Amino acid sequence: MNLNKLEKIIRTLMRKRHTPGMAIGIIKDGETIYANGFGARDLKNNLPMNVDTLIGIGSITKSFTAFAIMKLQEMGKLSLDDSGSKFLDAEPFKSRPQIKIRHMLSHSSGVPSLDAGMLSFACAFDDYSGLYPATSREDFLAHMADAEEFIIFEPGEKFFYNNDMYTCLGFIIEQLSGMSFEEFIQREILQPLEMTRGVMTQEGLDKDPDNNSMTGYLFESREGKAAAKASAVPIGGHVQAPGGLYVSMAEMLNYAQCMINEGEFNGQRLLSSESVAAIFSGEIVTPYGAGDAPEYGLGWSIEAKSEEMPYTVIHHGGGMGTSNSFLILVPELNLGIVAAENAGTGITPVVCRAAISLALGQDPETEVEDLRLGRALDEIEGCYKSQYDMYELKVSRANNVLQAELQTDDGYFSFPLLVKDLDNLEFSTYSLKAGNKAAVVFYRNKTSGAVEFAAYDRFLYRRV
Repeated sequence: MNLNKLEKIIRTLMRKRHTPGMAIGIIKDGETIYANGFGARDLKNNLPMNVDTLIGIGSITKSFTAFAIMKLQEMGKLSLDDSGSKFLDAEPFKSRPQIKIRHMLSHSSGVPSLDAGMLSFACAFDDYSGLYPATSREDFLAHMADAEEFIIFEPGEKFFYNNDMYTCLGFIIEQLSGMSFEEFIQREILQPLEMTRGVMTQEGLDKDPDNNSMTGYLFESREGKAAAKASAVPIGGHVQAPGGLYVSMAEMLNYAQCMINEGEFNGQRLLSSESVAAIFSGEIVTPYGAGDAPEYGLGWSIEAKSEEMPYTVIHHGGGMGTSNSFLILVPELNLGIVAAENAGTGITPVVCRAAISLALGQDPETEVEDLRLGRALDEIEGCYKSQYDMYELKVSRANNVLQAELQTDDGYFSFPLLVKDLDNLEFSTYSLKAGNKAAVVFYRNKTSGAVEFAAYDRFLYRRV
């Protein structure tokens, strides 16, 4: 693996997206082949990010919750095919006993996201613009029950990513184990995996024995530019089971190795190979992943082998506003990669995909779609003018949307641009018309290779 190339990609992405800090770890054939930190875990105090920094992994925590449920199944305390109503005397479970534990784990309950647990996010970020009563467990369950008219699908019929279902799974874990959710995760998973610094409470972060935890950053607009601002982080409460674990990337490699080893770590079996196989088996088609039809299993997304990727890829990401993370496994290659940042700039999936591309001997710049797209957009953004400066075309990005604003003899137009052919820099114009064929196409200078012209309708615009 060309690690110099990987590091350059990381630094380039961090500069482009203004990422404060990021850490990454790579394990191959049971050995850590790379572990490094970049940037700052605390900008104001100039403290570097490293692989031992505690970072919020967000929804990757769901895979730990799924691990815990499988532990309880192996203990004989529940079955994946048990009804949720067996453990939760509340709606929507009472009137829908067909919602099983496996549906809750795979986001296939048919219940849309109701965000009962998102109140703690808003409060962590000092956003009190949309308050609702969902503080206690009773409030939480009542919030879900009150949305009865929004449940129109049967279990297994529709994928709805649902953090609330994972909070409910946390309730079940507490009920059956007689411990708090954090205590069960610590005792049954983190301690055997030697992930001794992983925490799920603010107190745990504050008392980290190494005094090495992230400062989280949000972005605000200052004079039209995005500026990082230190923030409290979402942690504890209803966030725990769906996304509340803060852990170092160095220790996350132990978890990656355990999953690659089908539930075994350092000679100790934490979970049976059959349970891991169930976790990695697709339950429902999901939009989260690459390939034609990625599936969601039990706390993980699964991408089947394809022409572009000849190996099964298993992954999960996480976003907490003040952190972003991605964990990706290629079991057939005994390869695991994990990365996390202390903001929400979203570079971690791109970095992990680039690392896999390098592990396969490929060039990430041509094989990783996000890198190809980012490079193309950098090339075409800007201002173009037609002959004699009669008309203007501007191409810009805002909120992850590529936008064109242009003039023709017919007037002024503004519309999003959709990728049609990235290699040839051809973009469709957004329209409600099904037969829309309008496009904006960019052309390079034949000598320098730089993007010089843009064509739309009957006009050619030159870059200025």
